[in-house]
Amino acid sequence: MSSEPHKGGEGRLRSLWKSLTGKNSAQGLRIIVLLLFCIACVAIVLPVALRPRFPSILAVPVSALLLLSLAAKVFVVRDFYHKIALYVVDSILLVLFNVFAGWEIDSLVRQASYSYLIYVCVLSEYYLSAPTLRDDAIMFGVNLAAYTVVYVINAVQAGEIARAFDLSSQYFVGLIVIVLHFIMFGFAMTLARKNRQIEENLREIEESRNELMRAYEKVEEATVIEERNRIAKEIHDTAGHSLTTVIMQTEAARLALGKDDAEAKRCIAAANLQAKNCLDELRLSVHLLSGRSEDISFRDYLEEIIAGSSDGTGLTVRSKIDDLELTEEAERFIANTLREGISNGVRHGGSTAFLFELRDMGNYIEFLLSDNGRGIEQKQFKEGFGLSGMRAKAEAWGGMVHYSSEPGEGFEIRLSLPGALKRTEQKDREKQA
Repeated sequence: MSSEPHKGGEGRLRSLWKSLTGKNSAQGLRIIVLLLFCIACVAIVLPVALRPRFPSILAVPVSALLLLSLAAKVFVVRDFYHKIALYVVDSILLVLFNVFAGWEIDSLVRQASYSYLIYVCVLSEYYLSAPTLRDDAIMFGVNLAAYTVVYVINAVQAGEIARAFDLSSQYFVGLIVIVLHFIMFGFAMTLARKNRQIEENLREIEESRNELMRAYEKVEEATVIEERNRIAKEIHDTAGHSLTTVIMQTEAARLALGKDDAEAKRCIAAANLQAKNCLDELRLSVHLLSGRSEDISFRDYLEEIIAGSSDGTGLTVRSKIDDLELTEEAERFIANTLREGISNGVRHGGSTAFLFELRDMGNYIEFLLSDNGRGIEQKQFKEGFGLSGMRAKAEAWGGMVHYSSEPGEGFEIRLSLPGALKRTEQKDREKQA
């Protein structure tokens, strides 16, 4: 039973200490410095108070003012720059305190003095509050000079100025204590400031990383939505258009059966080709419109499109394709343009033969597709959905598209794209060559 009150008292003391210091270890050190200051003042002032004489008795109120100033800096004024005025007052009070406290000393060189402890306590609180080592050094220099001045004043008052610095060890003991105190506190506080700065930097880095992660997630989500919308639009614009064309061609073939078998066969061939193109477009969309597999070159991929267009359709396609590596979007655009051009030639011009060229001209890339279809007069020619989409895409990249046709002369698509669409690896090889 007797241990419970003891534990309760210990708990109250711990709670009181936490309320005074919070989570700041520096504040706890300031309170310890304040307690040591009280002890040092009592040890120095008590002999003076027991033999009250003027002006030495003035050390008592001066010590009380120093104590109040230190307590104000510990508990009331927390910001360093608001404490500066109090530090100026402290320096003046320190000089007065040590002058009055040493006034009754008979022999300065023989009498033990602990006035440097007051300097140490006041400087400790300053070192704990100062933001930089430079501020510590300024306060150290000022008070070291003040300590020396006070020692000289006391030596003059005791009549020992001639031998004070030769025989007395008191000054040098205090000097060594104050210097070592500055060195140790300066080193410790520098480490503490650096550690605090590192912690703040790490916290800022962590916050920045979290913000970047959140931003990345938003961008990634937006990219996924944009890509999904792009694929949906691609399926709607291309595959939907192709399926509509297939329906129209098969319907035309149905109506031509028994009346014009040659026309019916042509319509069926055109529908078959359009269906193949539609299937390719759907596969590309399912695979995020990658355009081709990574294990084949772009030239091989275009030749596969040509072979797929001619197999089983009776079409003849001659080609000349340079070995190029373009951006994925550019490769997809050229592949779709080739399909659209062949499909349009069969559907609208009744073409049976095509010439396709893709040339690397250095600063630009040239695409040419011509057929042997019926052709059309330039005055009557109007760009449809597919051809207008080709022009808009090419011009958006800084390229050009030219469509030419004459009756009985077929139809020609000439497309020029900037060389900037070539992949970086190919550009590096060209520079080295």
